[in-house]
Amino acid sequence: MGAEDRSNEELVREVEALRLRVEELEVAARRYRAMVDNTALSVQVCDANGRVVEVNKGFEKLWKLSLAAVHNHVILEDKQLEPSGSLQGVRHAYATGEATRLPVIRYDPRRTEGVAEGTAGWVASSIYPVRDAAGQLLEAVIVHYEIGEIKRSEEELRVQNEALEEAVAARTAELSEHIRLLHEQQRSIRELSTPVIRLWDGILALPLIGTIDPARATQIMDNLLTAIVHHRASQVILDVTGVPVIDTDAASHLFETVGAAALLGVHCILVGISPRMAKTLVDLNVDLARMTTAASLEDGLRQALTRRIAGSSRGH
Repeated sequence: MGAEDRSNEELVREVEALRLRVEELEVAARRYRAMVDNTALSVQVCDANGRVVEVNKGFEKLWKLSLAAVHNHVILEDKQLEPSGSLQGVRHAYATGEATRLPVIRYDPRRTEGVAEGTAGWVASSIYPVRDAAGQLLEAVIVHYEIGEIKRSEEELRVQNEALEEAVAARTAELSEHIRLLHEQQRSIRELSTPVIRLWDGILALPLIGTIDPARATQIMDNLLTAIVHHRASQVILDVTGVPVIDTDAASHLFETVGAAALLGVHCILVGISPRMAKTLVDLNVDLARMTTAASLEDGLRQALTRRIAGSSRGH
């Protein structure tokens, strides 16, 4: 085979290799154009000095800006990117040639020097430096991902949370007021269930109705002792006609009240004891020596008046 034949074969191989390389480049170009020529992503291309040299339709749609409006803009000098750290990321990408993800930012072209038009938007961005075979940076491609809908959703969620917190606070305040009123009602009911009545000068009556539990026993004692001091009473008629059951605890509470009244110099008369209650008191070995008993309130009042008259006579 001659030298000419070998040269032809080498040329064919080189042409074929070149054709394959061109096909690869065409594929890469089509991929790039497919990305750049859509409106779903905002793409801008900046030269080695950071000056904007190309934008796609997505950029124009997102920012409401044309290339003519931003062609003098230098991204490496954009002070609006500085507070978020985006400017530092851009400069890092230019200095190192590394693809860099930039912080989320609300960018407003109207605040950008030399632009002063367009519309603001929330975006997440990435910058992709492009270098030649020698590693020299040629340009940088910046892609913006609009996240305005996400931010609006976050804002709506925040507003909803604030409204919910306000509703919970209002409901809590309402429930607190209901609880306060309930406590007031319970206190009033307790007071009404243990009324101390002035029957005569120095003579009080305490009609008891219902079960005597520890909480009510405390209320009974407090109300009675307060009324004794207020009315300067010397006798108290305890009417247990309305008490259905007297057990050990109830009897103990009752006689603790009698003992406290006795310490104030007050004589107590127990009235309204039913046969069943009398049997219970006997079975419980209750000491009735500290008080007088009577069958009814009328009999108790008669006894109290007799004691009062007799006391007055001894006083003379």
